[in-house]
Amino acid sequence: MILSYKTERLPLNFFMLGITLLLIGIALTISETYQGIVAIILSFPFLFTHSGLLIDAENRRFQKYTGLLGLRLGSWTDLSKATHLQIIHTRETKGMAVLSIARNETNVVQKLLLMMPHERIILLSDTQEKLEPMAKEIAAELGLELKFPQN
Repeated sequence: MILSYKTERLPLNFFMLGITLLLIGIALTISETYQGIVAIILSFPFLFTHSGLLIDAENRRFQKYTGLLGLRLGSWTDLSKATHLQIIHTRETKGMAVLSIARNETNVVQKLLLMMPHERIILLSDTQEKLEPMAKEIAAELGLELKFPQN
């Protein structure tokens, strides 16, 4: 069985650029100019690009990918040496600035780590309510122990 999780989309400013290009393309196409079709096609990557995670439990491998309209780009990584899964709490800070106004936003998120003998791979990152059910499902499919953070 292959487990599939969408993890991220492009930031909001790129999504808004895609919507703007789409609206301009529609307006140009309605006014009977063919340049609108080019604008519509250019809007697709901004609107439909996302990243995700595929886990193939039968073949013991996973793939982090970037997808666009059903096309997934990414390479498969072997899971045969995985020892366990672990959830950790982290504090992420995002900096944002517009002209001279700067702002930092700090959030506590959980990350699901795949523990290998000599490396740790971050599989997923999300809030506790969303991450824990996904982590339990992955651990059950792969037959790995899931370790939770100690308080």
